[in-house]
Formats: sequence, C-alpha cells, structure tokens
Amino acid sequence: MTFHVPLPDTERGGHLSSTGLQRKLIENMKIAIALALTAALGVGAGFGMAVWRFGSLPGESELPPLVPGPEPPELGGAGPGNPRVAVDAEKYDFGVMDLDAEMSHDFVIKNIGDGVLNLRKGQTSCRCTVSNLDTTGNLDTIDVLPGRSTKVTLTWEGNEVLGPYRQTATIHTNDTARPRLELVVSGRITAAARTVPRELVFSQVTAGEPATAEIPLYGYLEEALEVHGYELARPETAEYFDVAFEPLTPELLKEEDGAKSGFLVKVTVKPGLPQGPFRQTIKVQTNLEGPTPVEIPVKGTVTSDIMVAGPGWSDEHGLLDLAAVASRDGAERRLLLIVRGPHRREVHFEPAEISPDLLRVELGHTKEVNNGLVLQTPIWIRIPPGSRPANHLGGEQGDLGTILLKTGHPKAPLLRIRVRFVVEG
Repeated sequence: MTFHVPLPDTERGGHLSSTGLQRKLIENMKIAIALALTAALGVGAGFGMAVWRFGSLPGESELPPLVPGPEPPELGGAGPGNPRVAVDAEKYDFGVMDLDAEMSHDFVIKNIGDGVLNLRKGQTSCRCTVSNLDTTGNLDTIDVLPGRSTKVTLTWEGNEVLGPYRQTATIHTNDTARPRLELVVSGRITAAARTVPRELVFSQVTAGEPATAEIPLYGYLEEALEVHGYELARPETAEYFDVAFEPLTPELLKEEDGAKSGFLVKVTVKPGLPQGPFRQTIKVQTNLEGPTPVEIPVKGTVTSDIMVAGPGWSDEHGLLDLAAVASRDGAERRLLLIVRGPHRREVHFEPAEISPDLLRVELGHTKEVNNGLVLQTPIWIRIPPGSRPANHLGGEQGDLGTILLKTGHPKAPLLRIRVRFVVEG
C-alpha cells in the first residue's frame, strides 16, 4: 500500500527552516502510519466477520467438521426404530370342555420396541379361528404402534372330537428376533352324555306296521347317568312314537371308550304316520351338567303299496322340487301315483290339505297296467301364472309346500307330497 504525504506550505510564501521542515516531516509520517494502521485494522475486522458467519476459512482442515442435527421424520412412514413383540402367555389350557361347547381365549400381544409392529395371520392346525378384538373382522394383518397392545382371540370348537387335544395358530411378525409366534391351546373334550351314533335312523317303515329301533345313550362323567324324562320336539306327530329306556349292560358299556354309565333307548314308530319321510327329535332330560336336554334326532321313511314317480320327484325326501318359478309363467309338473298290493282296488285319491293356497292340484283317471296288477293315477301340481311372490324353500327360507292326499288304503290312509319352490315376481 502506498501513501502520498503532501509537503507543508511556507508561512506568507516563505520557506521553513530546516528544523521546522524536519518537524513537519515527522508529523506527516505519524499521520501516514496511523492511516495505514487504521486501514489494516479495518480490513482485518471485515475478514473476522466472514469467519464467524461462514464457519471456517478456506484451507482450515484442522477445524472439526460440523455435525448435522436429527432429521424430522417423514409423514406417514413407520419412523426409525425396531419393533419387538411380547406376549402375555403363548399357551392356554382350556381344561375340560363339553363336546358341543365353543370356548375362546384372548392372547395379548404388545409392541415393546420403538418401531411399528406388523402382525399377520398364519396357518392353524385345527378349526380354530384367529381374530383381532381391537378391530372388526378377522385378523389378516394389523400394525401395532410402539408401546401399544392388541388382542388376538383363538376360538376352539369341540365338534365330536373326544379326548385330549393340543392345537396351534401361527402369527407372523416383522420382529427380526421373533418372526413368528406359535399360540397354543390345549385341553380335554368330554361329553356329559350323548348317543352313538348321533342320530337314530329307521331303514324302512312299512305303512300300517310298527317298527322299532335302538340307540345307546352314554354318560361319560363319574356321576351315574339318570333319565328324568323326555319330550318330542314335533307335537304334530308325537302320538306315533313310543320311547323307552333300559340300563346298558356292562358289555355294551365297554364298546364306548370312556363311558361310565348309560341307557339303551328304544324307539317304536306306530302305524298312522303319513307315507314318506319323517323326522322327530327326542329331548332327554338327565341329571348331568352340560347341554341339557340331550337331543336324539330320529328319521326314516314310511313306505307302502303306494309310490310316487315323475320329473323333479325325490323318493328319498318325499319331495317335488320346482325350484325357482317366474310369476308371469307359473309352473306345472305331472306325477304318477302308483299302487300295488292286495288293497290296490280300494285306493281312491282325494286332496285333504293343500298349503299354501296358491298350489293347484288336479287328479286324473286311474289306469290299470300289467294285467291289472298295478294301478296308475296321474296328478298335476301347478302354480298358476300371475301368482304372488312366495318363498317355500324350507328351513329359515320358508316352510315347504304340502299336499296331503287321502288314499283309502287301510294301512296307508294318507300320502304326503312336499313341494319345494319359490315364486319370483
């Protein structure tokens, strides 16, 4: 940097003396030096502000690097951390449960990590169901936030499996230390009392003749089985059934594993049931705990010299299936009523009851075939066009249609034809 120092003026145009001149030069030199120092200090101060503002000087590698602060988490993401799964207990013993009972247990699963825990339903070794109580529907997959818990319910149904059992249900996780959980339920299924087999089936019941069948009723508890009474579930045909109970012999008891006591149930079907399939249920009152009464389903078919044949007819169920019928079209089926045996000429069909009233029945003329050994009478069953909508598919969907015919046969005075249909508008 170069500084220019001006020479001093002489007083009144004259010249300074040598001494004065030296003194002026020295003063000017001081001023120049002060100006130079001031300029140097100003430049240095400016450089110092640059260092404070930008953090480091070029080439100052000896200074420590800056450490970045934590980044804010992304919205909607799982965030940092690892999930960790914990279960209150992975095994549960139901103990002794009844054969027809359904029992459930809640397994509590907690996320003790700092990441989102994902649970996914896996395989089960039984008819167990796995569902999440904290949401609706079955558990397929669910996310559990850190510190939160969820409930997994495992339900077990006995359903005819007697004795001890141990079943498992798998839950997959995103915990790398425990990628899968095995939830275990165990116990022992028993029955206070039941029949073996579960229902009594009459292979054949001839109209006008009684038929008897037997079924053992076993008690499986230490307390001896006692029968306090019974009732029939279908009162309209109850008068045609007789029920008796006899103590089981030791030989019969040995045939059923685990049975402690029991009775032989004898059921007699008396004459008078309409021809065709029948069903009844015996409700037995006992002294034992558990589902009461013990129910014994009974079914069979009454046969006689009279048969029904034709399209849509099921002899096994005594049923004419019309299925869906369009109201605008209606429907019609022609069946044959076939009569054999020594009383065939005494048979004359006549409608006794028709339900619902939209069914129409027409009987034709009887014809002899096979040299008079067989008589055939046509019957038309109709749903007229324009009929109102109706549902008679059976069960909860509506009672089946029923056509009850008087026959005049001394041993089979009634013939029942059931009709399954729905009228769609």
